[in-house]
Amino acid sequence: MVQLNYTTEGICLKYTDINDIYLKATELKGKTFGEIDKQGRLDNHFNKGGYGHVIEESHFGYSINSDRNPDFNEAGVEMKVTPIKKNKNGTYSAKERLVLNIINFNTEITKTFRESDFWKKNEILLLIFYLYNKELSRTNQKIIDSLIYKYPESDFKIIKNDWQHINNKIKAGKAHELSEADTMYLGACPKGANKANGMIVQPNSYIKAMRRAYAFKQSYMTSLVRKYVKGNETNKRIISKPSDLEKHSFEQLIKKKLSPYKNMTEIKLKRKFGINSKAKNINEILLGEMLGIDGKISKSEEFIKANIIPKTIRLNTNKTITESMSLSPFKYEELINELWEDSNLRHLFSSTKFLFVIFKFDSDKVLRFYDIKLWNMPLEDLDQAFKKVWQKTKDLVNNGDIVKRISKLGIRTTYFPTKSDNPVGHVRPHAQNAQNTYPLPVKDQLTGLETYTKHSFWLNNTYILKQIKDLI
Repeated sequence: MVQLNYTTEGICLKYTDINDIYLKATELKGKTFGEIDKQGRLDNHFNKGGYGHVIEESHFGYSINSDRNPDFNEAGVEMKVTPIKKNKNGTYSAKERLVLNIINFNTEITKTFRESDFWKKNEILLLIFYLYNKELSRTNQKIIDSLIYKYPESDFKIIKNDWQHINNKIKAGKAHELSEADTMYLGACPKGANKANGMIVQPNSYIKAMRRAYAFKQSYMTSLVRKYVKGNETNKRIISKPSDLEKHSFEQLIKKKLSPYKNMTEIKLKRKFGINSKAKNINEILLGEMLGIDGKISKSEEFIKANIIPKTIRLNTNKTITESMSLSPFKYEELINELWEDSNLRHLFSSTKFLFVIFKFDSDKVLRFYDIKLWNMPLEDLDQAFKKVWQKTKDLVNNGDIVKRISKLGIRTTYFPTKSDNPVGHVRPHAQNAQNTYPLPVKDQLTGLETYTKHSFWLNNTYILKQIKDLI
């Protein structure tokens, strides 16, 4: 039902029925924002929130406001306009996280989940998707679909736990330690142009914290795009009974499922699940089988939505780790144009959880399944220690000062940070051979090379060992 409210400014529509809102939204499919915009809002390139305002005002007949209630308050529906992108392999993904409402540190901690600003604002969402094309102007971006989104029970339990984790951290005076990687689906993303103007006073602490907003992770939004917009997401869940999440965390439930397999040898696990493979990621495949997922554990619904990356750790008999952990190679030309806050390295660790899958060598040097741990890098380690590795690497590349010396055998030694330089990470080659290279933005001063062997950031084996010390 649609109510007509008469004000001094004219007629103002009020939608009271969710179905009417959805039917009206379906009229947008295939239209460009230029075709919708009756007020010329998009003529101003710097008009933030322009797409949402255009649809509210020109399509639904709503006056623009900054009300803390849902956009369609009478129906309890909040509208969000969000971009998707087409990838090179033909698949579709969310272009970015979905930012929701600002977190009021002072008031949110006094409320329960059902009373929270998050829930009151975002219990039901009208998601309007448009296909982002960087070659087109704002007015020519096209809407491709709409969705009334009510959280599935399984997602709701995890989202509620995420909210509670965020709230508990704020209550403890640790809002300055919040990271999107802390949680599964619902994150607390930074809200501000930069750190300087985004810092605010937080309760229960003298340390200022970055202003933050609730947001659904980009990985979570990608899952929605592929399931509801493109209809091709059919991933299996690890947790089949959502009610289990009421009393236990996701990690606790995984550990419970894995408990029957502790101390089994890799050979016995392969035999049990009928796997005859020497693949590098064999332990990830075995973990998937242990958790009831056919294939890679990274393809499970929870791992995709939460952006969890599995990493295998091999623990020696003397409780040390031999291997450091590699990340994807970085491109030199991209690295020098990054700012730390927006860098690929910081984005990875501030938004990603890792699942450490630990296998341990016994006294006979036989590898056995040992344990798992969900982990994300503490912000202090990221923004202080690891940032130094990134900054030094960027400066060396930018100055063309990579190679320190060349041995008589032609082996090159670089100035890149080593394990002894930093407690968290270092830089070293990540290539099949010396011919596997990326272009350099500046020629190397010593060698004159215009390309250089692919390198990546690595987590020190000693640092990883500290992160799992509670298990060993």
